[in-house]
Amino acid sequence: MTVHTLCRAGHRGMAAGVHAVVAGGAGDKHATDGLLVATLQPRWWRERALAVVDGDEWVYSKETGDLGARLHADPEHTARLRAVRTSFWTGRHEVDLEGTVLGVRTGQRTRVWTLGDEVVGRSGRVGFWSPVPTLELRDDVPLRHVVFLLWLEHVFTRRNQAAAAAA
Repeated sequence: MTVHTLCRAGHRGMAAGVHAVVAGGAGDKHATDGLLVATLQPRWWRERALAVVDGDEWVYSKETGDLGARLHADPEHTARLRAVRTSFWTGRHEVDLEGTVLGVRTGQRTRVWTLGDEVVGRSGRVGFWSPVPTLELRDDVPLRHVVFLLWLEHVFTRRNQAAAAAA
């Protein structure tokens, strides 16, 4: 299992507004000594982001309620990766990663990612005042899927924070 961290924007030598995705490293907010494997640039309007993974540019967005991802060269309104909410009350989702469907169960501060009955990984946050998303996954999960799942963790966290602030 490898821990991936979505560092805060501007850290690890990134430009303002760009997050580094780091594999491995110390269990801190900056994933010290980890390997930079991708970048993610969230857009604050309509849950959108641009990611660069293995030299490919990905577009993440919300389409008709589902969260999806496509390569920049793909036609608009298509998705290679997609997260669909299966339960409004429990926050459960199904995530289709190019034919592999993961389930997502939400806990107090963590999420559990499953493939059938098998646990594939867990996600959560590191830090207290300004936590950053982390994701511990099996090593056989492709990097393009890892970055999409980290973005989902980022979106789910922002949604929860907005709901708590509105309460």
